[in-house]
Amino acid sequence: MLTLRGAGIISTAIEGILYGYSILLFTLTMWILVRNRNRRRLNYGMLAASCALLVLSTAEMGVNIARVYQGFLTIGPGLPGGPEQYFADVSQPTFVTKSALYCLQTLILDGVVIMRTYVVWQSVYVVILPIIGYCGLLAATIGSNTALATASTHAGDIFATETGRWITAVYSLTLGTNLSSTLLLAFRIWQVTRESAKYRSGASGPLSPVLRAIIESGAIYSMAITAGLVTFLVQSNGVYIVLDMLSPIISIVFNMIIVRIRSFAAAVPADARARRRGTFDTSYELKDITVDITQFLETTSGFAQDDDPESTNPHIESHKSIPLGNPSVSAAGSHPSDDTAV
Repeated sequence: MLTLRGAGIISTAIEGILYGYSILLFTLTMWILVRNRNRRRLNYGMLAASCALLVLSTAEMGVNIARVYQGFLTIGPGLPGGPEQYFADVSQPTFVTKSALYCLQTLILDGVVIMRTYVVWQSVYVVILPIIGYCGLLAATIGSNTALATASTHAGDIFATETGRWITAVYSLTLGTNLSSTLLLAFRIWQVTRESAKYRSGASGPLSPVLRAIIESGAIYSMAITAGLVTFLVQSNGVYIVLDMLSPIISIVFNMIIVRIRSFAAAVPADARARRRGTFDTSYELKDITVDITQFLETTSGFAQDDDPESTNPHIESHKSIPLGNPSVSAAGSHPSDDTAV
């Protein structure tokens, strides 16, 4: 059986590995977002979210290191139950602090996913369910941290009813909110791809890589949350390991979308130039598409740019989305051009 002492060491080690990977993705994201700023329109909200997630993840990593130090070297040895009693006490300031840090990261990530979904659909009615889930998540995070901080007789049992119901609510609500938003987002992109396939030459649509990035990132986070919920419901000490893994995973999935889509967009200019030379069929029309690639990539990664001064496509710069029922939209307006990147 996994002891709390063992869980503390294993979780900190795994979190350190994932934290290193999140640093790499954050570095790539910052390079993507801020380079050549004179040619880009930065989304400071997205930039702030990425930085905030890293700061919170770093703080939680520091708190976990402090917990290991206190549990084995300073506070833990002096307790009647030793280090095991220290790691079991959910009312410890370090445990409450790392719980609050995780909840803040969850709220930031789910908020960004809901925002992306709204921008793609351009309808508040579509995101009503995720918004309700987000409000419930906010209440549950406040309740769970309050329950942890005020735990007394049940402080040594995280699975006690007083704390367990709040933690279960947090896991369930963040899973439902993130999963519903991601599915709505992926469905809209798939819908646009399928619609454009009627008028496009070629096997795969320009949004296919975007769709894969969204689905993969959502799947990683959903599986991690599901693992945490299951281990908590079966009252396994493995939940401590999963909880510490979630912090860097949140930063990873957030930045991974930006990096993946930028990698896709980096190959777009050559295709766009080839299309203007006649390699692609530009005679088709796209109908009933509400969000073009330019809008989605700009929203997802936080900026748009004009890297090609010779680009003469005014359509991309002059609109944000294509209204439903637009009778005629040219192919050039529905594919990333030389002046669009992520």
